[in-house]
Amino acid sequence: MVRRALRTTCSLLLALACACLPDNPSVDTDATTTATGGTSGATTEPTGGAAEGLFSCAAPPCTVVIVSQTLDDRIDVFDVTADPYLRGRIATDLKPDPSGAQTMGNLLDEPYGLALDKTYFWAAIGHYPDTDRGSLLAFPRAGFTGVAAGGVFDESLYFQAGSFNAGVQSVSLERREAIFLLPHPSGRLLVGVFANDIRATDWTTPSELLVVDPADLQTLGSFDLGGLAMAPCKGGWKLEPLDATAQKIGVACDGSESVAVVSLPADFAAVTATEAAAGITACGLDLGGAGSWTTQFVAADGAGGMLAIQAQLIGAPRLWSIGSDCAPRGAPGSDLPPDLAMTRLLREPALVRPGGGGKDPMWLVASGIPEPGVVLVRGGASPTVCGALTGLDVLNTDDNAPWSLALDASRTHVAIGAGPASNPELAEGKGQVLWASLDLAALDSCQAAATDVIDLTTDAFLVSDPHTWVRAPNVLLVAELEGDG
Repeated sequence: MVRRALRTTCSLLLALACACLPDNPSVDTDATTTATGGTSGATTEPTGGAAEGLFSCAAPPCTVVIVSQTLDDRIDVFDVTADPYLRGRIATDLKPDPSGAQTMGNLLDEPYGLALDKTYFWAAIGHYPDTDRGSLLAFPRAGFTGVAAGGVFDESLYFQAGSFNAGVQSVSLERREAIFLLPHPSGRLLVGVFANDIRATDWTTPSELLVVDPADLQTLGSFDLGGLAMAPCKGGWKLEPLDATAQKIGVACDGSESVAVVSLPADFAAVTATEAAAGITACGLDLGGAGSWTTQFVAADGAGGMLAIQAQLIGAPRLWSIGSDCAPRGAPGSDLPPDLAMTRLLREPALVRPGGGGKDPMWLVASGIPEPGVVLVRGGASPTVCGALTGLDVLNTDDNAPWSLALDASRTHVAIGAGPASNPELAEGKGQVLWASLDLAALDSCQAAATDVIDLTTDAFLVSDPHTWVRAPNVLLVAELEGDG
């Protein structure tokens, strides 16, 4: 999903980390997923030898970082349990482009949102069969068992002559950019539909929320996010649960410079997908600044509300604290510390400390140009940028800027996806996926450090091999496996 300029002359890549944060609901499965000074080093095989199977775990718990390489038509799976290594890759180049560029016509298939449950690995494919009609693929987890460490689950193993096989199920979503996935504790899946052509200068089509039931994949429930009385949601992004049961879900709406909060019905899991969608209600809040801001990210605050981020290149970002009733808790914060005065394009946030017990929530937030890195945001009625994550010397800020973040369940480790800061579709594929421990001892003073930082993509890039390119590692999922997959 290549995005328009930030209403400026700067062309950047659209993407986000579609991952459940640690305070989000866990799925009843043998895999827990979270989504959303150090030393560098290459990924290596563990001393006991690399395990076979993308999602197998013979000696639990095992932790993997799953990455949608959204411009390179593949999904990478890294093991980060001990000594990190590449478990393997899932190839998703369904409309093959031998050049690997995926920039001609409709050849980009665009793997995007990810989810892992007890039975399936789910992947939203934004541009298959075409750019205006996406699909949802359900891969049986058992089908990946034989993938050798560092191997590839090739398209030929599950897709031939335009048909899916080997147990892989395809849900034809028949919508433009239906790419944001959220697994619900009931086992159902929610799909956020952006609904607009990302190449257009304005995003005016209302977004949509789909309800998918694994027991009946061909019957979709649909809720129109454009019907909100106060602020219809256009160009809606990631779905963010605001409570432990995922009954309240936040959405940032970039086309309308607004946010929405969706409320699922009490009988969501007991009725059909169509009936569940019919019972959804929602509210909206217009944040203002139409045409001059990007409003792409919200994140739960751990206390029922959310942080909403608005960004632009010509001034400081605006940070909002918003309740589940869509009411702002105060004026937006825009103050910046002197050493971060040039912070502009804030991207994916990750809740590193939930609010409560007399303490404000704290987030790590990916920061793009002109100040690439990861910043700390302190919550409150008017949230503010208050510091930066140190220890990221391995991050190549000359070429790359972070977009996506995802924490593990303990909030003591972070995955960071960083790609070319400008025109990634034309750039060399030298992006990075980092994995680091977090030292949060001084978090109250707005200080945090990344330690034991590993670049999972070190030494993997070959300019002649598109299968190694990393141009848009912008969707991350951290999965903690509790048993053999």
